[in-house]
Amino acid sequence: MTPQFPPSVHSVFDAPSSAWPVVGQIRNACSFTSLANALNTRASAFIHTPAEFIREAGPLFQPNMGGTIPALKVWQLRKRGYGSHFGNLRFTDCEYVLCQLINMGIPCIIDIYTARQVGFTRVFGQHAVVLVGYSDQFVDKNGGARREYYIIDSQWPALDDFKIDANNVDRDGDGVSEDYPGNRTLVRNEFLRIFSTRCYAPIFPSQLAHDRWYNQTFRAHTPSLWERYISGSNDVLTRGF
Repeated sequence: MTPQFPPSVHSVFDAPSSAWPVVGQIRNACSFTSLANALNTRASAFIHTPAEFIREAGPLFQPNMGGTIPALKVWQLRKRGYGSHFGNLRFTDCEYVLCQLINMGIPCIIDIYTARQVGFTRVFGQHAVVLVGYSDQFVDKNGGARREYYIIDSQWPALDDFKIDANNVDRDGDGVSEDYPGNRTLVRNEFLRIFSTRCYAPIFPSQLAHDRWYNQTFRAHTPSLWERYISGSNDVLTRGF
């Protein structure tokens, strides 16, 4: 658990969410805004801007065609010394992997909402967000068991109306809203439903740290060009699930 937040919550960042250096996006620039938001929050300072990543992408940013290719974010991260890969968790226990990363303090950019279906493969989620937390199972005010995931969604609650405190809520009835990571809360079933692509890009402090984690976590696999740039590397846990 993270002391800043309710006892059941795990978060990659422990500062009050109101202090997170994050911004909203322009149309179809979610990938670039998610990069800036993730890196700035890691640094606790406004260092990067979405415009920086947009300029770097050049013609690969096409707002009238949906934005950009998801794999581009990995190249942009590695250029700045971070470790990452464009992966896909559809053949393994995605929750185990994502929660492990959060417990390690590693944020992930994930692609939600399905935009393209190629055969049996879902590719190119419509919207990139930063996964920053999850909760243990807890009992809600109605007596039901509940688990949640927390994301930074750069167009939540709406495009041009970004609010970092949009998911803060008073659950203990004391009249004061509790702080939750990110700005959007997803109940577990809803999270798994809209995260149908299972595409993700973890953000490690270095490629060496990333590769050490990857080799210890997944079966040896050489991704095809299709996986590298379109569907994401097929990552399968060594332990099975």
